[in-house]
Amino acid sequence: MFRAYTDEPDLSFLTSADTQTYLEIGYNEFRQKVTSLAPATYAVDVTITPSGTTYNLATGAVKILGSSPTSARMSRLLSIRNATPDIDPFIWTGASSKRALQTTYRGYYLEGQLLHFSADTTAPLKVQYVPESTVDWTKSASHENEYIDDLVEFHDIIALLAYKQYAIRDSSTSEQIQRQLSMRMRDLESTLLRRNFDGPHYVARTDTTYEDY
Repeated sequence: MFRAYTDEPDLSFLTSADTQTYLEIGYNEFRQKVTSLAPATYAVDVTITPSGTTYNLATGAVKILGSSPTSARMSRLLSIRNATPDIDPFIWTGASSKRALQTTYRGYYLEGQLLHFSADTTAPLKVQYVPESTVDWTKSASHENEYIDDLVEFHDIIALLAYKQYAIRDSSTSEQIQRQLSMRMRDLESTLLRRNFDGPHYVARTDTTYEDY
């Protein structure tokens, strides 16, 4: 679909490698949009066991950052909760700074690769986060069946977003493409906000604050 949008017959100008790069960039932008609307769409969990008031996500036993992650590399941190909900179902509160962390009850703050906690903890914690995409865009043939995600009805948006990268290089714009992209983005937003009743904007009362889930 992306090549159809570009209508570029010169394969020396728009190579397969170029196409893969533009699609990868387009999909990353697509994931960012989806995550901003429905954060849990791509979310995964790992369990960490801190020792004290910090945990390094690049050097701890469970790594989701750094040069050698043991689980999918983190793109965005969503939440931290106790790993034993039957005993203590508490969801920790994200702080906006290390200073704010000092006055946050059971709070956390991510500074680079280091998680800071407002209190000593040795209990296991569930870290929910959005991982980086692992889609292999070199497998573009239909018979290769490369899995992207479950939002299949909106995958045309990936091609539309990829076209933006091509248009920059080609020094061209297309009003039709821009209109279609705007319309499809509105469709995506409407679907994600309605697919689960009150899902993305559900507000829960915690002991100290209101938080969006």
